[in-house]
Amino acid sequence: MIYRTPEYCRDFRCIAGECRDSCCKGWEIDIDEAAAERYRAVKGAFGERLRNSIKDGCFVLTEDERCPFLNKDGLCDIYTELGKDSLCHICSEHPRYFEWFGTVKEGGTGLCCEASAQLILSRPFALCEEEVPFEEAAGEYDAELFDMLYEARKAMLQAVNDEDTSFADSLCSVLDIAEKAQSFIDMPVQREAAAADSDRAMQEIFRCFSELEPIDGNWIPYINECAGKLRGAPPAEREHIPYLRRISAYFLFRYVMKSVYDGNVLGYAVFSVLSVIFTGQLFRCGAVGRGKCGFAECADIAKNYSKETEYCEENMEKLLRLFETEPFFSVSTLKCIIRDTFVENADDI
Repeated sequence: MIYRTPEYCRDFRCIAGECRDSCCKGWEIDIDEAAAERYRAVKGAFGERLRNSIKDGCFVLTEDERCPFLNKDGLCDIYTELGKDSLCHICSEHPRYFEWFGTVKEGGTGLCCEASAQLILSRPFALCEEEVPFEEAAGEYDAELFDMLYEARKAMLQAVNDEDTSFADSLCSVLDIAEKAQSFIDMPVQREAAAADSDRAMQEIFRCFSELEPIDGNWIPYINECAGKLRGAPPAEREHIPYLRRISAYFLFRYVMKSVYDGNVLGYAVFSVLSVIFTGQLFRCGAVGRGKCGFAECADIAKNYSKETEYCEENMEKLLRLFETEPFFSVSTLKCIIRDTFVENADDI
């Protein structure tokens, strides 16, 4: 089968103890049955420690929400004691993600990871393919729909990667392509509304994000603080536009083809575009009081946004529902926000 992935994924490496936001903290860690069987067979004091640290199929986190095997050096005791092959499935694969479509497998590395976020923001988006052994994992889907969505996503990716077109026009093109694709699917197109005042709409969007379920307790206060900075924040910086183009490509590649199973291509496109708008606004707020939001901070902001939205199933489901009902998520309103946020850089990109 064909395995398709962004080229930068070939260079991904976990930075382990150097990571400032370890995936071994703050996350529930499920243990697959194959790993659980291996852990039950481990002998000696370490085996006893393993079994005492598992409850209801998960590792029992410490009081400060660390995996019980994350040591003071930021390294995994299971890895150091038993080797790489002893890790449970989620620990060995994270932050990688995969989707299967018949004889096609797609995958990448998630933006929620510090090392991955830096790769995604620093590398131009390009896809590569290779032949891999067949894996029986795809669900049922319509082949004609798959072909249509694949071409639509291809056009979206071309739009956001086209540096000869203003970033505002690129994002608006993505929404236009998604609306057209949605019109071919037996689902109602998102209820449209008159374009709202972009400042007011952006405040509503910040309010909406502040009402999602947080993973990190610092996220909601941070969002609320940024909402208060919006009016005084500097315009979008020219050097941020390449980062935002790459974030756009990440979300579009990862999510648009999911609609082959649920038909919600417009919802996934809106999520992708909204993610770029929102992180772009956070970049602007990051420059308040310091004059500039640099690469490292931009990567951290994008990572945190990803962790708090796409890596929480409850939050993703809520957002996709709200896209169908709330006027500040309408295509016309998002286009208005895009024009007001990114238009100042249109002649430079």
